[in-house]
Amino acid sequence: MKIAINNIGKDKPWIWACLGSLICWLITGLVLSKLDFQSLLVNAALASLLAIVSFGQMYAITSGDGGIDLSIPYVITLSAFMSFGIIQGVESNLILAMAIIAAVGLLIGFLNAISIIIFKIPPIIATMAIGFIVNSAVLVYSSSYSSHKTSVVLTTIANGRFLGIPIIIVFALVLLLMIVFSFEKMSYGRALIAVGQNRLAAFLAGINVNKTIMIAYMISGLLAAAGGALIGARIDGAFLEMGQAYMLQSVGAVVIGGTLVAGGKASPVGAAFGALMLMLMVTLMVISGLPIGVQYIVEGIILILVLIIDNPHADSE
Repeated sequence: MKIAINNIGKDKPWIWACLGSLICWLITGLVLSKLDFQSLLVNAALASLLAIVSFGQMYAITSGDGGIDLSIPYVITLSAFMSFGIIQGVESNLILAMAIIAAVGLLIGFLNAISIIIFKIPPIIATMAIGFIVNSAVLVYSSSYSSHKTSVVLTTIANGRFLGIPIIIVFALVLLLMIVFSFEKMSYGRALIAVGQNRLAAFLAGINVNKTIMIAYMISGLLAAAGGALIGARIDGAFLEMGQAYMLQSVGAVVIGGTLVAGGKASPVGAAFGALMLMLMVTLMVISGLPIGVQYIVEGIILILVLIIDNPHADSE
């Protein structure tokens, strides 16, 4: 029985995040004395925004060598400010704004990769340093920022519903399917996993290791930028440090979902369920009256426990 459970965990690592989400939803229903499907949809909509960002984090983590992208929260904040500053409520500015935001996200990911590949700086340090530079850009940009309107299209994607289902959930699901396809059917996904498992072996197998790592961080930057624009549209504004909560949560969603923090194994479906589980946990803690500081402590403890349980070296010690 234990072997069967372990096999399920290895073959479908997302199952535990799925079960955790269900348990959190049931406990929330008990606390509120009402099991509300609409509340699940609201949490799933918020989790979809986190999932979009977490998918990018998953690419960085899968690349291995301690690859965690700590520039993500700063990219989110910058792209939110830029979406309002460029669009200014004029719908015809949407394409230009999204092109610029996407370019900025890709550029930041490129700089992260250059710092790691060329200058051999550890990923956590490199992405944090680039993040501080991006934060300086945020401070400069926000100093001349005045409140504007964003695009109706972005607002509709972030807040709208179709047949009662939040559109942002559909958007995240489409993105999830594309990512699953990239890992299962495209050569890049297989190359990234190989690089994360063993870079020397990947190189000897003919994989362009540096290019693979660079693309991973550029995807992370791109998805953080897209997430920032949608998060800004969701809350109808931008403010300093609005992306900070996503630093821990993006890592937590990915790791809880079954992606190895050591790299070499990705679980896109797990990242989506991990995001949902974290959102339901936050909702549960809020309705329980826990202070925000305690909430961060609980999230941190859960992340540490997951890392201990999922330690790839645990069985060999």
